[in-house]
Amino acid sequence: MEAEQPEYQVVVDDALQLVYSHHHRLISRLHPAAFAPLTREQLRQGPLGQDLLRLARLARGETREPKERVLEAIDSVLQLLFWPAAADDYTVPRSFWDTELGRLLAMAKYRAYEPAELVSIGNAAQQLGVTRPTIYRWMDDRTLNYVRDDMSGRTFVVRRDIDNLKRVAAELTAEE
Repeated sequence: MEAEQPEYQVVVDDALQLVYSHHHRLISRLHPAAFAPLTREQLRQGPLGQDLLRLARLARGETREPKERVLEAIDSVLQLLFWPAAADDYTVPRSFWDTELGRLLAMAKYRAYEPAELVSIGNAAQQLGVTRPTIYRWMDDRTLNYVRDDMSGRTFVVRRDIDNLKRVAAELTAEE
């Protein structure tokens, strides 16, 4: 029997409400008269709402889109959630991926890749000649892109990033 696909509408609505409440707080401090209340349906129809609804359909396996579009939508959501004002970059806490929204984004990202494009963490460490903790550190600092299969709980590294690191290492060795 096939596992039931999660219903993501509540997750999408909660994420929209979270971003909206942060927006409201910022606008009320910057220029209160500029704030216009929005309904849940209006939030769903906005760009963030549309991205989240698309990602939810992708996570459930209902649709497919080009990988670049999926990754762009996920990055857009992550930037909204985690990029602090005046910072040069953002960091996604590993614990985020254990939240409902994190699992939705992870599943959409996982479904965007073909299995041949992914490598296990152990295999990635072996290919690069480093330890698993180094792979995790590179995943955290976005040196290596990774995806998580929420159904199996396994995490995979993107093969292209491993190949790029091996190429850079080979170039550095050749220069010495």
